[in-house]
Amino acid sequence: MTQNNRNNLGYLGEAFQYKLAHEFITNHTFFEDLSPIIDQNMFTDPNLKTFVGVMKNYYERGGVVPSYDMMDVELRNISHSERETETYVAIIDKVRNTPTEGVDRIRELAEKFFRQQNIVKTANEILKIAGNGDSDKYDACVGLLNDAMTKGMHNDFGEGLFDHLEETLSDDYRVPIPTGIGKIDETLEGGLGKGELGVIIGPTSFGKTSLTTAMASHAAMNGHKVLQIVFEDRIKQIQRKHIGRITGIESKDLSKPDNIDRVRATLDAFPLKEEMQNNLRIVKFPSGEKTARQIENFIKKMINNGFKPDLVIIDYFECLAHESTKDSTNEFEKEGKTMRRFEAMAGELDIAMWIPSQGTKDSINLELVTMDKIGGSVKKAQIAHVIMSIARTVDDIANNKATIAILKNRAGNSGKVFNNVDFNNGTCIISTDNVDEFDSISEVKKNKSEEQLKIQTEIAKMVS
Repeated sequence: MTQNNRNNLGYLGEAFQYKLAHEFITNHTFFEDLSPIIDQNMFTDPNLKTFVGVMKNYYERGGVVPSYDMMDVELRNISHSERETETYVAIIDKVRNTPTEGVDRIRELAEKFFRQQNIVKTANEILKIAGNGDSDKYDACVGLLNDAMTKGMHNDFGEGLFDHLEETLSDDYRVPIPTGIGKIDETLEGGLGKGELGVIIGPTSFGKTSLTTAMASHAAMNGHKVLQIVFEDRIKQIQRKHIGRITGIESKDLSKPDNIDRVRATLDAFPLKEEMQNNLRIVKFPSGEKTARQIENFIKKMINNGFKPDLVIIDYFECLAHESTKDSTNEFEKEGKTMRRFEAMAGELDIAMWIPSQGTKDSINLELVTMDKIGGSVKKAQIAHVIMSIARTVDDIANNKATIAILKNRAGNSGKVFNNVDFNNGTCIISTDNVDEFDSISEVKKNKSEEQLKIQTEIAKMVS
């Protein structure tokens, strides 16, 4: 076999073949589309031939792409010795840990290779038929050719109700990353799901970073990998916010002589110190210089280096640069395209993503921030899966209180409003244990009107 022999995948190298096997498992749509024309014998590594062959058999039996865990079960099942089992386990680990750099090119080359092989195979079949000189077989030849030209292509014609039923009914059809804020997680059916995009609306300096830091901290403590990207805050400021949450001492007071020993002692005794250290990454980028695509490339590099985030926080939207395209003539269109890129990224990389966005100047000092108070393009609200708002009056800030509303929620109920949320900006401790809960914005307004009427009545009595 030589490098120029293109009858198998050897000419693309071993690294390509392992990247392709990795992509088969992680990108279900890609494998499902290509499955009819994938030939495991095109792999030059005998173990990879077995690996891909078992994948195909599993998919053909149940219509579900196997996970790494199921591949472990299936390969152990066909093993004939302990040594063979060890080999299969090693192959699974090698495929699992293969870097994902250049996956777009891997998919492109693999699709081209397998489709070309299928066309060559079909052409040979047509030559056999045509060689008999039977003109009645013309339609059959055309049918074979048309079938070969379309096999392996992604054609999204929708799905029937019961297609992929096992995946639809599986209990992991949605994997939420909890925020750690009781009523919020309850409303969001467990939190923001992987593959979902959440937007947080609030006036400037009203606690959006404190809210996302609380979310990041809770997720990291509970075993989820978290990437927290900031633009305006310094990394040390975010670190102090996290430490403030752990110690219960406001971030601005951590270094005071009366507190520093207690802070250090608390951190030394903190039982989840290792989880926080291993699961959380804080990254700062210059404001106004990074596009959504550049951030996506950065996340992919992190994944290639062994850190695969479950949750990504980008603080905040207005600090991003927007790519210029021919059909983007104004800032609103560019904002919409940027948000659409993040939505696609959340799905492709299987991550939950929170992006705070500044509210309009009218949102300052409001008792409730509604959807129309999002700054910039309305497309941000249209694209997001979840929209949450923070409202804080001057009195709320003084009393460490806030009003949080779930304005949009594709996974469940929306319109929920939580008044009197405990919201400590200095410690990033946020609690909904003692809130006034409303099922809709109209219910909040009705309650407010009733309160105002009571006040007016009391004033009238005092005057009379």
